[in-house]
Amino acid sequence: MKYKRLTPEELKALEADFINFLASAQITGPDWEKMKQNENDKANELIDVFSDVVYDKVLSKINYLEYRDAKSLNLFHFAAENVQLIGLRVKDNSHLDLTSDAVMKQWNEADNASVNIIRSERKYEKEKQLEVFELLQTGCLITDDKLFRLLSSMA
Repeated sequence: MKYKRLTPEELKALEADFINFLASAQITGPDWEKMKQNENDKANELIDVFSDVVYDKVLSKINYLEYRDAKSLNLFHFAAENVQLIGLRVKDNSHLDLTSDAVMKQWNEADNASVNIIRSERKYEKEKQLEVFELLQTGCLITDDKLFRLLSSMA
């Protein structure tokens, strides 16, 4: 399994897709019920395969992630060949808190020297979808390109 198994609630929400998936493997409703009863390992394996298919499809559509804490902001762009990072690092002596709702007010009051803009880029070490999944597991959130482009224009 590449990612993780869908929860029963997620499977229920994707029931029509799962039925189509089973049908593509020539497994009918009665066959599926028998398999769950008599061949639980095989049924779980099919759920795992379906879960990977779903995650692959969803993760392939994600192009930007964000991770933020009080003293750093990381924005990731998943391009065709590489992952690009642009971010902010707040120096320890600054009162600026990037998680605060008042961050823009704080920023206006702060000395610009209290923040560094960082940039990096690297080739994928794994499949794009796997790298996106791992970052989501660490607390990154899906975002759009707006803040990434804004910081790119400043750097």
